[in-house]
Amino acid sequence: MLISLEWLKQYVDINENIEELEKALTMIGQEVEAIDVQGKDLDNVVIGHIVEYGRHPEADKLSLLKVNVGEEEPLQIVCGAPNHKLGDKVVVAKIGAVLPGDFKIKKSKIRGIESCGMCCSKAELGLGKDHSGIIILPEDAPIGMEYREYVGLNDVVFELEITPNRPDCLSHIGIAREIAAYYGREVKYPKIEKLNDVTFTDDSIEISIEDRERCKRFAGRVIRGVKVAESPEWLKKRIIAMGLNPINNIVDISNFVMFEYNQPIHIYDLKEIAGGKVIARRGKEGEKLVTLMEQEIDVNGELVIADGEKPSGLAGIMGGLGSGIKEDTQDIFIEVAYFTPEDIRKAGRKFGIVSDAGYRNERGTDMENVPTVLDRVTDLVLQLANPQSVGKMIDVYPEKYQSTEIELNIEKLRRFAGKEIPKERIIEILTNLNLKVEDNGETLKVVPPSYRGDLYRPADLYEEVIRMYGFENIEDKMPIEDITAGVKNEVIRLMDESKDALAKIGLQEVINYSFIPREVKDMLHIEKEEIMILNPIVETMAMMRPTLIYSILNNIKENLNRNQDSIKIFEVAKVFEKTDDLLAKEDIHMAIGICGRDEKTLWNPKPEAYDFYVLKGYVEEYLQEIGIKGYKIVRTTNKNFHPGRAADIMIGKLVVGTFGEIHPEISEKMDILKERAYIAEMNVSLLKQYMNKKIKYERVVKYPEVTRDFAIVLDENVLVGDMIEAIKKSSDFIESVGLFDIYRGEHIEIGKKSVAISVVMRDKKGTLNEEEINKVQDKILGIVKTKYLGEIRQ
Repeated sequence: MLISLEWLKQYVDINENIEELEKALTMIGQEVEAIDVQGKDLDNVVIGHIVEYGRHPEADKLSLLKVNVGEEEPLQIVCGAPNHKLGDKVVVAKIGAVLPGDFKIKKSKIRGIESCGMCCSKAELGLGKDHSGIIILPEDAPIGMEYREYVGLNDVVFELEITPNRPDCLSHIGIAREIAAYYGREVKYPKIEKLNDVTFTDDSIEISIEDRERCKRFAGRVIRGVKVAESPEWLKKRIIAMGLNPINNIVDISNFVMFEYNQPIHIYDLKEIAGGKVIARRGKEGEKLVTLMEQEIDVNGELVIADGEKPSGLAGIMGGLGSGIKEDTQDIFIEVAYFTPEDIRKAGRKFGIVSDAGYRNERGTDMENVPTVLDRVTDLVLQLANPQSVGKMIDVYPEKYQSTEIELNIEKLRRFAGKEIPKERIIEILTNLNLKVEDNGETLKVVPPSYRGDLYRPADLYEEVIRMYGFENIEDKMPIEDITAGVKNEVIRLMDESKDALAKIGLQEVINYSFIPREVKDMLHIEKEEIMILNPIVETMAMMRPTLIYSILNNIKENLNRNQDSIKIFEVAKVFEKTDDLLAKEDIHMAIGICGRDEKTLWNPKPEAYDFYVLKGYVEEYLQEIGIKGYKIVRTTNKNFHPGRAADIMIGKLVVGTFGEIHPEISEKMDILKERAYIAEMNVSLLKQYMNKKIKYERVVKYPEVTRDFAIVLDENVLVGDMIEAIKKSSDFIESVGLFDIYRGEHIEIGKKSVAISVVMRDKKGTLNEEEINKVQDKILGIVKTKYLGEIRQ
């Protein structure tokens, strides 16, 4: 927010210098981002009078001037501009002036003729973009006067960082209230000068509010016979100080009052309002609106201001192109309204429209101040546009503002502040802030004004008292705190345990946004109902991700593109799924991604590419780390994975995750072409109930193990994992069963495979004898032959 010091002084007495005022504003929470001292680059820039005029003897396009700047002798100046003549009053930068851009004015020779200054354009003074000619001043401009003094460039503009909870401070009166409260001064509100002498006519149009949820108050007035003209200098100066360009007196008045009161105003050309009606309603299906910025939008379902036939503006944000003020406008309708902030914010984001009006309405304006603002605008129109008639105010206010009562406990406030602030001082501060205070002994009943919607609980009043009392007046004291150790949130604990386990087994963490492109839904065969972002920042962030697979694949692609050949990463994060009640179900998922091969070393000069079994090892290590034991690995039907190189992880009948090689079609769509990508994704929220990290210690068994290797020929479609599980359960003496080779080729029939397994046997109570070992072998061979139709390879 830009605040003009000269403008501000109209509403509150300010005797402090710039540095003192900057400190005061910052201390009360209105942080000063920058200070622009106008005219600071206009030293030695004065008003001159051309007393002699001639052509440069060596250049037809240059003129040779003698300019009186109030000194003993006129200055000789060579000028290249085409728009001046003898007797003109001009702006002269004398020798020693330093213009914007560090342009220093020195005595110089131009085509052999000495020049002792420069006649200036607005662009050269940093006051505009026009450099087509020099500035020509009125005949009565005083010779020798500093130009900045002549045009009133003696203002200081503060750029303030206004927090979202203080929309009242997006105005000069709002900041004046803050300064007045801090210094204990009076706010001087604008006076209504001409409106009190006006006889109002019955001239009006019909105003109605159909959408009372989004429009709480709507006031307006018809004024006829206005003269649209250039604004006076004082008004143009105010508008320019706010970073805007003056347009005409009517439009400039609406902008002026907006920056004065923080209340957006829209002024319509009355002849463009069809049917003599103005309605705040929902946009109808098929209705379009072309905004002042010439952007056509579909306003179906949005809050619009409409006439009897069509929408005239997007409520609270921007008017329509046809309804604005034009040079030939004679009759106007002034609108001042209050709109529900959250709805204005949603509409602005939806259409990507940023405006000063939307910026204020989406933060909240003062519902009770609507008539005052309408009268202020009307009074300025009377002063500057000479209207023929003024209609009475129409004010539609179906649901009146309800003030908030807050009970403030004095002792609690003192404990919170750590300072024994006198009760009388507390009451004084609150009263200076225009809060109504009722003293009830140990407590105060406080009623905030309508423009302070941010005050609704005692803690808000604590802040008001402390910032006005002065943070510098409160001593530093260490608080007395409970040192009982806190407990991690369950979700955070679960995520941290998974992250620790994955990092421990040698993977690197990645962190991704929770948003993914909308086309991922089809690419990854997502059947769950997605959660779409209504107004995404970019199209690649249009959907809340229901899976981590896309993010991990994108990480793999980016690393491969940067010549990283060994990728072993993981992510633990939330995924999102829409539920029947239109809310989001959030589960914690874990994903592992590997791609490429180990880095070359002296002892491993030709590393092999990562494969399914490398990923399987990481998955099993992770499950072991988090205490999951009773799981099965079975063949998957998940369409996102290669049909022969992927598996589901099951606990009972519940699928808790899937891992394997990503389907080649998906890899191709992701531009992962150099290497195969392997992904594992598990639902940690489901795994939680099966985690058991209790560690059981056993004595080291002193009896030796016995190892037997078996080469078994099986049909190709037999699942080896199922066979191994069956063998493990066949005898208590079997300690472990490991697969160490699968062979297809010479001496093996087509449609068959040779599987080599190693079985470790041990008796914890004694040494196994030959008879016991043979019995275990016979059981194994029996299972292989009868259940899996396998044969021992000869």
